[in-house]
Amino acid sequence: MAGEDAGAPPDRLWAHREGVYRDEHQRTWVAVLEEETSCLRARVKQVQVPLGDAARPSHLRTSQLPLMWQLYPEGRYMDSSSRLWQIQHHATVRGVRELLLRLLPHD
Repeated sequence: MAGEDAGAPPDRLWAHREGVYRDEHQRTWVAVLEEETSCLRARVKQVQVPLGDAARPSHLRTSQLPLMWQLYPEGRYMDSSSRLWQIQHHATVRGVRELLLRLLPHD
């Protein structure tokens, strides 16, 4: 899917509440899992949502989405469980910045 240049991806995404993350510039991102038979992917879109109070990590439901993603070399993110996610797509589509991340298999 072609899109406009989205600039650099965020350095960090912290879970604010279930499915909602904020980056180092306090922008909000909504993450949705896309499960396929061979891999797990997360579609993360920069969408403005009211933040309200942050949920405590212990109050977040068990999810395959991490509590945090941190930008890592070679177009990847490392999550709070030390798993690596490859950036498959990073663009602005119809005015919305979007990341598509694929969980890499463990070595």
